[in-house]
Amino acid sequence: MLWHEQGVDINQRMLALSTYLGHVKVSNTYWYLTGVPELMGMVGQRFERFVNPWADDDE
Repeated sequence: MLWHEQGVDINQRMLALSTYLGHVKVSNTYWYLTGVPELMGMVGQRFERFVNPWADDDE
């Protein structure tokens, strides 16, 4: 969550995170990111800003 809030490129850090967690496949680490509702909400908001950067945040 903190990485997303800080604007960190998650894909750049996934290999290190996967190694730290002891996962053989990076896809096993990505699975953890799909199971957090708060994270999915943040990702959804980021995607909405990506597809419509001129929209007001108040809408």
